[in-house]
Amino acid sequence: MPTSLTATCLGCGREFRTEQVLLLGQTFAAERYCELCRAAEEVAEEQRLAEVRWARVCVPGGYEQCTFENFEPAAGTTTAVEVCKQWVKEYRAGTALRRGLLLRGRPGAGKTHLAVAILNQLVWSDHPRSALFVNVPQWLDALRESYGDGEPPPAPSGFDVLVLDDLGAEDWSSPWTRDRIYQILNHREQERLLMIVTTNCSWDELAGRIGGPSASRLRRLCRDVDIEARQDFREVLVERNAA
Repeated sequence: MPTSLTATCLGCGREFRTEQVLLLGQTFAAERYCELCRAAEEVAEEQRLAEVRWARVCVPGGYEQCTFENFEPAAGTTTAVEVCKQWVKEYRAGTALRRGLLLRGRPGAGKTHLAVAILNQLVWSDHPRSALFVNVPQWLDALRESYGDGEPPPAPSGFDVLVLDDLGAEDWSSPWTRDRIYQILNHREQERLLMIVTTNCSWDELAGRIGGPSASRLRRLCRDVDIEARQDFREVLVERNAA
């Protein structure tokens, strides 16, 4: 039967009881760290892995800290915030959601903040989901540059949730641009994968820019959510910080 011995924790220096191990006639402690230090190491490792997952989401540095808790609601945003919170709550609970969200509003309405808040809820959780944040104009520029000597941007396929930020702000007159957008939306629809989309465009403007086939798929992929902010979200932050 195994016997125990008193060992000194290599982490904190405290003494603790552990089983002894006999190897080649010598006695060793089965554990070199006490239970508290092992638990702390597990927490640290979970945090490290979460940070790695979050880094892969590719959220711009200026938005990394965006959460529902620090969203400063302007007048007209309450309904949109509640829709976003309910959507992510249902998704985390395992509800088989069939559609993502299309967050529409004027510049400064807080659309990107809410989209990243959703990502924060999904990635920093006990059951994390894979996700990717794509600013559409920047992603398309990077893709064009990669045809030369540039570094290709992350491929927006295979992720549980994809955020397309600022859809409609790209050079929509280019057939190449429309084809890239179509390929993304078509893949998400075929694989039944969820999307969060932000745009400054009205529906008619957006449909005209991305084209009929893409617009049709976007309708099926996302629920329309108007963020009817009556004040620029960034102006609200400036006023709150100055108060």
